[in-house]
Amino acid sequence: MINTLTSLRFIFAIMVFGAHCYIINDFFNTHFFKEGFVGVSFFFVLSGFIIAYNYQEKLQKSTITKRSFWIARIARVYPLHWLTLFIAAGLGGYAITSGIVDWLKHFLASLTLTNAYIPKADYFFSFNSPSWSLCCEQLFYICFPFLIPLTKNYKRLLYVFGFMAILIFIGMYFTPEENIKEYWYVNPITRFPDFIVGMLLFQLYERLKNKDITFLQGSLFEITAVAVFSGFYFYAAEIPKVYRYSCYYWLPVAAILLSFSLQKGVVSRILSNRIFIIGGEISYSFYLIHLLVLQLYVEWQKSSTTQIAWYISIPVLFCTVILLSLLSYYYFEKPANKKIKTMLNK
Repeated sequence: MINTLTSLRFIFAIMVFGAHCYIINDFFNTHFFKEGFVGVSFFFVLSGFIIAYNYQEKLQKSTITKRSFWIARIARVYPLHWLTLFIAAGLGGYAITSGIVDWLKHFLASLTLTNAYIPKADYFFSFNSPSWSLCCEQLFYICFPFLIPLTKNYKRLLYVFGFMAILIFIGMYFTPEENIKEYWYVNPITRFPDFIVGMLLFQLYERLKNKDITFLQGSLFEITAVAVFSGFYFYAAEIPKVYRYSCYYWLPVAAILLSFSLQKGVVSRILSNRIFIIGGEISYSFYLIHLLVLQLYVEWQKSSTTQIAWYISIPVLFCTVILLSLLSYYYFEKPANKKIKTMLNK
């Protein structure tokens, strides 16, 4: 476990939360908050890094099987996804359909995490909309064991990434503005290079982790990485959104992940605080729960005679999501994860 990367999950989950708060008040309808969708890019790159960190050597040496790996991923992703999906379906209002048959099509696509392959917003954003990213993660997990032979020589993996990156740049350039979200933001196939970036970062991490890096050097590395990321983040308003959905953030996210994975500097010490780590542990619950809470609040405000100022409601909603995430993680996620792995590994 790399504590700093766990803590970063919480920080980027909060950025996604902020990006969605525009549904409550226009104060959040600004670049500073809306650009928080970069949190998804961070999670995809982090996924490539962490999966390689935890499973690359085990799969190379056959100490675990592909089946065991996939079961572990199913046990991690599906229980909470299905819980939040059924809650969203029960609450209603989060799927645009034209009858029961169409509703069932949408529901089945979400249930099986195939909805992001369908280039229609009423599919990939239906029910609990943040779950579209799980479709991407599912593809990453299916493919990862088959990428293991490429990790024996990082150059082969780099060549694959380079080829995919060239195709992406060309494809993005020729994609009409109205189609960029379905083809470049939510599509699992076009988000696959984000995962490869994470795998490549792990190869670099393996070469750097035992280097004699001083506390001062580590601190400078971390602070520089934060500065680079901040520069990209605030300058992003000048960049076409199609690139910001993925490739624009490869470099700054890579700098953040690599610098903090080494855990050599002052910022890493701050992020190693137990509160941040717990926040990272519950970040998956936080990510899947937060928009349901925000949407419920918006629906309540529409019919309520009591209108609450955003600077009161947002902190209350944030704390509510944190509480629900803690309950979910300790009393649902962990027990369900353990039970499913035990059941499927028999």
